[in-house]
Amino acid sequence: MGSMMRTASFSMHVVSAVLLVTALPSPSRAQQPAPQFNVVTDAVLFDGGPSLGNSDKVRWDFYKADRNGARTDANAGGSYDATFEAKLPAGRYVGVAALGNVTREIPFEVKDGSVARPKVNFDAAELTVVPKRSPDSDVETQTKTEITKGDFKDSVYGQNTAFVPAGEVLLTGSIGPARAQETLAIKAGEKISHELVIPSGVVVAKAVYAQDGKAVETDDIRFEALSAKETLDGTRQTINGVYGTGKIMEMPAGDFVMRARLGKVTVEQPFTVTAGKRSEINIDLNAGVLAITAPGAERIDIVETTKDLQGTQKEISGRYGTRHQETLHPGDYSVKVSYDEKSGREPKEIKATVKAAERTETNVPE
Repeated sequence: MGSMMRTASFSMHVVSAVLLVTALPSPSRAQQPAPQFNVVTDAVLFDGGPSLGNSDKVRWDFYKADRNGARTDANAGGSYDATFEAKLPAGRYVGVAALGNVTREIPFEVKDGSVARPKVNFDAAELTVVPKRSPDSDVETQTKTEITKGDFKDSVYGQNTAFVPAGEVLLTGSIGPARAQETLAIKAGEKISHELVIPSGVVVAKAVYAQDGKAVETDDIRFEALSAKETLDGTRQTINGVYGTGKIMEMPAGDFVMRARLGKVTVEQPFTVTAGKRSEINIDLNAGVLAITAPGAERIDIVETTKDLQGTQKEISGRYGTRHQETLHPGDYSVKVSYDEKSGREPKEIKATVKAAERTETNVPE
């Protein structure tokens, strides 16, 4: 009987072992882990070139495609990296890859159970712009250079680098109003450093009231750098301008005319700008200041002393109030003072003389 019990016990252990083995999955039937991604990107600068690897200069964005495969506005994700992994629902997409302002569109499809591998060839080069005012001058940090080719457009400031598409690109450099353009033939995969010369300099304008006289210090003075040549109607093109003396004006190289205007005085003087150089100009206004005080006045006017054939005097300057000041060329002037009609006072007119580099103060008695 003991033998029979041992046999039964052995049989039960065998059955339990068989059930346990049956419950465990076999290696061939074990569930495989689901892939964590189904899109792997890559990018090269030129055809046949090395992968840009994990360069964060590349940006990928994925957009859903419509039934015709065209890109829609539905963004499905993206990242900065030339090569990265993503997981997207099955479907058709358009990958937009950007290297700086160089962009390319890569259509691809994600299928269940497989990995899509969109790869972009930017067909581009790396361009460093080195801007200068003259071939022998230092690099100009205040320069803006626009780089264009068809729909492509980018810009750099000072000496800087940009990725540009292969082919002919147009460089337009500017320093203030100075401009220069060049066309470069770019080959994909190149690293180019190009000097862009923008012939230009700076001019500093000052003024005096009279030769060897007192300097003008007020910021009311206006300086305008004008083209040397007049248009058909006798005017000149304004290139640059500032208020106040001793201030820097950026200018292209060449010959120009500086116009200084203070009050009713306007003087013009030719000057030249040399590329890479600083020019200074000091203009003699040949002017003085007339200051008028007229207690009780409604308005003060400065007019010419002479009359035209109609017997009227040309108006030069005027304002409402009891005080008026004006910058004028030397000479004799008439000062007219008018009063409110309710006051019953008659207008007055007196003579005043202005001298260069002097201030003439005139009081009109009540």
